[in-house]
Formats: sequence, C-alpha cells, structure tokens
Amino acid sequence: MRPSPLRRGMRTRASLALGLAILMLMSAQSGVFMAQDAESEELYDFRMMESSVRTTNLVDVPSWKINDIWNYDGYLDVRDFVSSSGVTTNIEFLDGTLTQRVAGVYKMDVDGVDTLVYRVESNGYYEAEDVNLDGNNGDLVVGMDTEEIFRASDLASIQYTAIFDIDFIVQILWWTQTVHVADMVAETSYSPPLEGYDFPISVGEEWETDYTQINDFSGSSDYVTIPSDSTSSNTTSWEVVSQGYPGTFYSGCAQSYNITNYDHVNTIKHQTGYKWFCPAIRGDIRTSMSIAGVGIYSDHELTSYQPAGRYKQISVEVVHPLSPVDFEMSAWVNATSFSGAGGTGMPVAGQSLEFRYEIGGDVQNVTTASNGSAFVTFDTGHLADDTESETDLGSHGVVAWITGEKVVGAATITIDPDVHQVDLVARSEGVTVERTRGNRTVTLDSNIGFNAISGDQLIFSVPVLNRGIIDSPGTTLMIEAPDGSTSSTSVPSLSSLEESRVNVSWTVPENHLYGDISLSFVVDPDEQITTDGNRSNNEGSFSLFIGSMPTAVLSIVSE
Repeated sequence: MRPSPLRRGMRTRASLALGLAILMLMSAQSGVFMAQDAESEELYDFRMMESSVRTTNLVDVPSWKINDIWNYDGYLDVRDFVSSSGVTTNIEFLDGTLTQRVAGVYKMDVDGVDTLVYRVESNGYYEAEDVNLDGNNGDLVVGMDTEEIFRASDLASIQYTAIFDIDFIVQILWWTQTVHVADMVAETSYSPPLEGYDFPISVGEEWETDYTQINDFSGSSDYVTIPSDSTSSNTTSWEVVSQGYPGTFYSGCAQSYNITNYDHVNTIKHQTGYKWFCPAIRGDIRTSMSIAGVGIYSDHELTSYQPAGRYKQISVEVVHPLSPVDFEMSAWVNATSFSGAGGTGMPVAGQSLEFRYEIGGDVQNVTTASNGSAFVTFDTGHLADDTESETDLGSHGVVAWITGEKVVGAATITIDPDVHQVDLVARSEGVTVERTRGNRTVTLDSNIGFNAISGDQLIFSVPVLNRGIIDSPGTTLMIEAPDGSTSSTSVPSLSSLEESRVNVSWTVPENHLYGDISLSFVVDPDEQITTDGNRSNNEGSFSLFIGSMPTAVLSIVSE
C-alpha cells in the first residue's frame, strides 16, 4: 500500500557547507514526541466536559440491486509494476476516475455450494502527462476494466478479473503518435472466498483466513513483462480499526468503518490495504489496495453514489441475530412496494420468493401472506464460517430473493456455542477516538497511534454491547478517569447484538503530564441485572499517550 501523492512528505535537504543537524527527540508512541524537561500536571485536570448516548444495531450486510453505481476519483501507483519490468521511466502515479456498477444477480457453484452472487463491473480511465518512457516524452494512458463476483450473503470476493489497456501518446511536431505499451488480462480466484467485511461490522473485530489464490495472466507487450501464472497458499486477516469520519465528505458517511487488511508472512502481519465502509451508500467510500497481484496499487475516494430504484424491497428479519448452535430459528421474509422515492411502503401479498440459508444447504420456496410476510424456520447448524474469530463460531448470511426481478434481501446469523440470555459487554477493543487539532479532525486507530498533545480536543466513544439473545434491561455505565473520579450515565435496554455508545469529550490541558493515561469503565456496576450470564466482560479500559510536538535543535558547525 502506498500513501497518496498529496500526502507524501517533503524530503529534507541538508547543506554540507553549513553543517546543519536536525535533532528530534522522539517518543516510541507512533510519532508523538516527548520533551525531556516536561512540567508535570496533576491528573485531576482530566475533565469530562459532556457526554451523550446513542444506540444502534451492528452494521449488517447490505442488499445490492442491478444498476447500483458508485463513482470514484483516484489514482494508480504503477512504480512496482514498471520497475519489475526493467523499463526506464519516471512514471509513478496516474490520476483518473473509476465507475462501479452492479451488473448481474445469479446463482453459481462456489466450492460445491449453490450460491447466490452479484457481478460488479468497473470501468477506469487514468493518465499521466510528461512521462519519460525509455527516453521518449509523452503522456501515458491506462484503461482498466474489472469484473468481480461477490457472494450475496456476505459480500465475500470469489473471483476478480482486470483488463488493462496501456498506451503511450507521443507528440512529434504536429503529428500525434500512439504507441501501444501493453494489453494484459489478470484473472484471480479465491478458495474459500475472501470475507473482507465479516458482517455484522463492529469496531475492534478481527478475523483471519487461510486461502488458495490462483492467478492466470495473458496479454502482450514490448515494454513490460506479463506475469506468469501462479497458485499460492496464503493467510490474510482484517480488523475494523475505527469508526468515524473517513477523510472524505459524503452525506450519511460521517460514521464509516475503517477495515484494514493484512497479509501474514512468516507469522508477521504486513498491512496491504484498507477500505472505509459506509452503510448509507451500501459500499466503500474510500479504498486503497493492490490490484490483481501485478504490482499495481489503487487509491480511490467516492464522488457520487447512484442507487438503482427500489420500488420493491425484500427484508429478512430473524428472531435472534445471535444463536446457539443447532437452534431452530424463526424468520420473516417481507416484501414491500413503494410508489416512489420516499413513498410509503405497502405490503405485497402473494409474492413468490426463494429463501436461502446456504451454509446449511436450506433452500425454501415461500409465498407472502396478506400482510406481505412469509414465515420460515430453519436450523442454524453448527458449522464455522471460513474465517477464524475469537468472538463467535461463525457468521452466516440468510438471503431471500425474487428470482425473476433480481431483488435481494439479506441478514446475518451469528452462531456461538457460549450464549446467554443477557450478556452485556464493555468492549475495550471497540473504543474509538476522534481527535481535533486546529482545523483538522482525524479518527485515531492502531495504525495512526492513540496519542494526543496539549490543546487537542478528543471525543471518546465507549461501546456497550448486548451479546445475549433477549433484550437487556436498562442499566448504567460508570467511567473512571485517571485520577479516580467517576461519572455515570444511563444505558438503555438493548436488543440482541444492539450496541449503545457513550461519547465523552475532553480537551487535553496545557502542560499535561506526559505519558499514558487510561479510562476504565464498567457496565451494570451494581450488578442489578440478574440475567447477565457472563460478568467477566462487564469491565473494560482504554489507554492513550499524551506527548508534545517535536522539538528541533539547530546548530552551525564553525570551521
């Protein structure tokens, strides 16, 4: 993964004549610096200035429709691709646009399982001016068409195909000559499919999978080397590292989810890309990732989302989104029609649908009653999904669709052998921090580092989750500041897998003591909820480092 060209730092240049030395006193805390003579300040300056509570269900799998369209601006980083071919060039980045469109909904065999899938097509155009290619100056143009197959139940990636058309345009006096640089087709398949989301999404969740990747390449070029076909066994993992502002403004996307991807090489994790998922647009508002395994990286930010008309919608409501193993689950499949955008939905009676619980091989044909709903039951089973997670045995999609109209509805069942009626969890790993410094606001994560300096405005978002199968009673969350002072706020009744977040803001005082500070918190501190079957997870804590900006010391060596 490469940083955007706009974000790359300037290289420092030292004058040997002046003998300039720049000495920075750096801390080990992800780029926050400490001064040696810092004045201390008592921790009682930690003040909770305001708090608020918001409650939401965890983010479930979206339903796509043919002609849903996402438009992006972005760039391609082709440095590794070009350098591996031995071509002499100054090319690094090509700026351009990308359009993604849902082009099909159908069934296909995936590792022996009859599976409902989406086909998503993309068209990209990128160019760079004043490029030198083997001693010739001109403009480089890249056309990129892609096709990706996603499993409808969880948006896992099954297959990916990228077609590249690369041309070099040279102006010689009043003639324009187009030199064909390369045609290349890269086809990639994954077994098992790669679950890049693992719904329902929640900050702090991590999952990992072992998979086989098959790459097939074809094409021709006089300038670059077409890669050889390959088959490899790999380990990859994902982590929802933060929730908040994604760095790109789009209506409804202020609370997006940063899902960072890592490859594992000799047990060492290497970050390979990320995406910011925005529920409001049913997709990603930002992405940065490798393309087709050929050394080309892409970075894109959403400019517009154009949803297809949804005048008929399907929804799936399961009685318990969290289930024990081998449980007889009930669900309602609902069909609703809308007269127009923003119109009132009306139930659709007599609608024929196909209900699919693919992990259990359960496919049922159902018809809605006069209220627009069809009642179904199915066995959740005891099968894990294709990823390893510490929080559950598996999360499986439940899908219903109208075959002739290609209208899809979906939901997720999480199965866990260790479930309780009520299980309130104070999720340390789910704490998010939004930091405002001057006029710049960023959402902190483990990659940026959880750190701050004097004057920073911080908003801590502390989550409480009900991992039980029935509604939890209302209770309280007690938060303890570093100096031992406490503050309590109400937590409302939560349904199964519903989350409540308590937001606490704090401005770091001037001359605050340098070092780690911590928040600790406990839900239901007086243990009044007798149905809570697991109190070992009612307490949590979170640490953040307070430092200072770097200090530069300049000296001129006299001759």
